[in-house]
Amino acid sequence: MAPKEEDPKKRIRALTKEIKAHNERYYKNNTPTISDKEYDLLFSELKKLEENYPEFVSPNSPTKTVGSDLSSQFSKFKHQVPVLSLENTYNTEELWEWIVKTGEDELYSLEWKIDGASILLYYVDGKLENCVTRGTGGIGDVVTENVKTIKGLPHELKSGRTVTVRGEIYMNFSDFEEFNEEYGGRFANPRNLSAGSIKQKDPAEVAKRPLRIFVYDAIFGKGRKGITEHKEILKLLKEDKFPLAPDTEIIPTKQLLQHIEAFRKKKDKTGFPVDGLVIKLNSLEKRESLGETSQSPRWARAFKFDALLKDTVIEDIDFAIGRTGKITPRAKVTPTILAGTTVTYATLHNQDYINELGAGIGAKVLISKRGEIIPAVEKVISPPTQGVFQLPTECPSCKTHLEKVDDSVDFFCTNRHCPEREKNSLIFFCAKKQMNIENIGEKQIEIFYEQGLAKNLVQLYSLHKKREELLAMNRFAEKSVDNILSAIEKSKEKDFRLTLPSLGLNEAGHKVTEILIENGLDSWDKLVALAKKKNAEEELSNLHGIGPRTVQALLGHLKDKETLTLVKNLIKLGLKFKADETEKSNLQPFIDQSWCVTGSFENFQPREKALDIITKHGGRKVSSVSSKTTHLLYGPGAGSKLEKAEELGITLVNEEEFLSLLKKEGIPH
Repeated sequence: MAPKEEDPKKRIRALTKEIKAHNERYYKNNTPTISDKEYDLLFSELKKLEENYPEFVSPNSPTKTVGSDLSSQFSKFKHQVPVLSLENTYNTEELWEWIVKTGEDELYSLEWKIDGASILLYYVDGKLENCVTRGTGGIGDVVTENVKTIKGLPHELKSGRTVTVRGEIYMNFSDFEEFNEEYGGRFANPRNLSAGSIKQKDPAEVAKRPLRIFVYDAIFGKGRKGITEHKEILKLLKEDKFPLAPDTEIIPTKQLLQHIEAFRKKKDKTGFPVDGLVIKLNSLEKRESLGETSQSPRWARAFKFDALLKDTVIEDIDFAIGRTGKITPRAKVTPTILAGTTVTYATLHNQDYINELGAGIGAKVLISKRGEIIPAVEKVISPPTQGVFQLPTECPSCKTHLEKVDDSVDFFCTNRHCPEREKNSLIFFCAKKQMNIENIGEKQIEIFYEQGLAKNLVQLYSLHKKREELLAMNRFAEKSVDNILSAIEKSKEKDFRLTLPSLGLNEAGHKVTEILIENGLDSWDKLVALAKKKNAEEELSNLHGIGPRTVQALLGHLKDKETLTLVKNLIKLGLKFKADETEKSNLQPFIDQSWCVTGSFENFQPREKALDIITKHGGRKVSSVSSKTTHLLYGPGAGSKLEKAEELGITLVNEEEFLSLLKKEGIPH
């Protein structure tokens, strides 16, 4: 029998290994498999064991370090002040114990804990020099160009301050749903998408994603300069036009519990993901006196809202097959009321997730609504009766062999004519955010498809020829049939701004379509003609907001025989694959001009605002300087683009000259 003293040693090793694995999933892979509360219970157990048995503590124990999101593809930056995590509390009793230790007669800041990606913004003499992830807490990844694409983030401060600003990059629920729909539902929740977006290799790809940022704290260079309270920091950040987290309050202790309850009641109405509140001392002097542990400040706590979890049983597992071919396993569960709605299905994401949970038919599980959107299986309480579920190797709909695409964790059906893919493509095309064809929804598409009346877009737009067949089915009244046919006909009035993104082609969504139109590529014919050019890749790459992945995808579509045939037939049927001539402004001073921008500007933050004015009034925007660029708008911090423009003899315009031009032409800015 092993000596008793070996038991804590084994448990410490096991907990250390388990917590490190969870850190890897959360910080690097953005795929957590346990709740914050479950993680904290493991962490607390390890902490207590290490206190009682210090001789068994590993020098790399997770209690001595913070989780790391470092990636090998980015350069590294040493944080000037360690970036710590917050200790979590889950009830008011725990919170009050901390308040008593910290100061019952103090003022506290109360703010949302936004569920996004942490970022540090380093400004030197007012200029944004570096944007850095939290990383290990001591060293982070430099993601400056990616973060600079986020609208509303000042690139230069009027105050000229040297300051380090802490913020959270996030995505609104509505933006996430729209973006995720456009990309075939491949993203699990807003947090994962936000965290993954700032680690993209190409800033142009990041610019297409609807990222936002809130800032909530700052450290000023050369000491605090007389700043004694957190509310003064917030005031200075506001003066420098930073987007502050909404609803932040500075309140006395006696009002804290009342205000926490008020926050809890409105958390589902914020429009962005929150997973609790941050409570911190207002007095900076008091903060300094309390100090920090190796992991967290003693002067702040995170008050976490318990995720609403319900237990249920997995009765069966089936699959959702999206229009892109992505296979998503879904647990059919015993109907359960969760967050006010009855849940009958919960996502299992992918095979890796199923394996991690040990999920299968017959398992008793906990389900939640992830990010308040998608019901998901979170934990297995009792094991499955039929073993851990394994995905089939063939598509459940068409029996095509399933494949992983581009190192994805997901499996895909690559058969374009898979019935489920075809049906979902039709549903996507008709949806409100796409062609918005009234009177046609999932139910109608299902009937058309199963009856062989409309299995693709060409057949959908030929449905008027089958009016008698529709009536003979006795599924639709005559008025309903006529309304459907009328709506299909009316949809032909929609132009290229909707017809192209509604096709559901990869990397050809609404934002990319607008960029193409803004740059004169306002019809399918023009795109096809461009794709035939030898320098097509270079021309597309020069368009501001179009990255390498998008370029390759677009050129692939424009050379694909099946896609070309589809669009050709849709045009014959009367659909518009050309942008309508909109009522153009009489002010077109930038007509036939191609503008590039470099440096920072006082009146245009972000600088893309200047480019938007140019495109609105006839010009084109490009992302790099070439012989075809006619003008370069430059400001302080201009680099190689300015040098290249001078070499090529391109017209150089500074901010003052640009403002004068706008004034002369009567263009507001």
